Amino acid sequence: MKKKALTLALATLGALGAVTSFGVHAEFPERPLNLIVPFNAGGGTDILIRGFAPEFSKALKGNVFVSNMAGGSGTVAASALAQQKPDGYQLGYWSVTVATVQPQIKNVPYNADSWTPICAVAASPAMFFVKDDSPFKTLKDVETTVKAAPGKYVYGSSGPGALTHLAMVAAFSGMGAIKDVKHLPFQGSGPAMQAMAAGTIQFFGDTETLMSRGGLKALGVFNNKRLENMPDVPTMTELGVPKPLNELYLWGGLFAPAKLDKAIQEKLSVACKAATQSDSFKSFAEKTGTVIRYMDFVEFEQFYRAEYESNISLIKAAGLK
Repeated sequence: MKKKALTLALATLGALGAVTSFGVHAEFPERPLNLIVPFNAGGGTDILIRGFAPEFSKALKGNVFVSNMAGGSGTVAASALAQQKPDGYQLGYWSVTVATVQPQIKNVPYNADSWTPICAVAASPAMFFVKDDSPFKTLKDVETTVKAAPGKYVYGSSGPGALTHLAMVAAFSGMGAIKDVKHLPFQGSGPAMQAMAAGTIQFFGDTETLMSRGGLKALGVFNNKRLENMPDVPTMTELGVPKPLNELYLWGGLFAPAKLDKAIQEKLSVACKAATQSDSFKSFAEKTGTVIRYMDFVEFEQFYRAEYESNISLIKAAGLK
């Protein structure tokens, strides 16, 4: 099934990004760019990119369209793009897990050297959530209750190795209770939230954006300081979670296949900056709880490679390597 999915993805990308034989043109872009979202439509990443794309298009003075290519926790899209021509017309928006976790826990045809980083767009800290009517008021309540009834309580995730999984691993490992709680993965945050509402799972880790769905309360944030708009939510450091488990961010950025022409890389990065700093995208970010964090291609490459290395400890804690 995986091989068939990858073959179909490659064929789709080939059709979407058919190229001419004239090489790199001075007036890039000369045709529409494809921004690939590696998840289904309607999710947080899809919503973010559809809010970003119009301003990115304006900055490039060209057409940009968004396509969805779900599967394999984002690896189907990433595997397909990694094997395409680096011409700048096909870009992927990869999250921390797609770019730095999945290639370290799965046999996929890409790694840290498969990409030309373009820019970082957003970076939101993960949060520890329970239902708003949950009896748990603090993380200490969670720790005490879970340890008193090993195997009774369940945390959900949007898939093994996803940020939602790693956030819960970090929290429960930091409490010394990872062996006392069960993990139930879902195909995305949407189904997990339905399970939370039904009481099938009691805990979930995601970003502040999830709060817009309603019905949740946060017990802790994986940030280096308390959030300005949620000052009553303590940091994981305050709650006793040790480094490196105390900080965890859902970051995302644009990537092209490796060996993209430097001039095109820089032009895309500059357009990305203009898009993230536009009034329209700032307004979108405020409404959705998105934390904009632009990094140009130089800074983003350094950051991305450092994240690739540092996430090894979380991967091991999650039992994924």
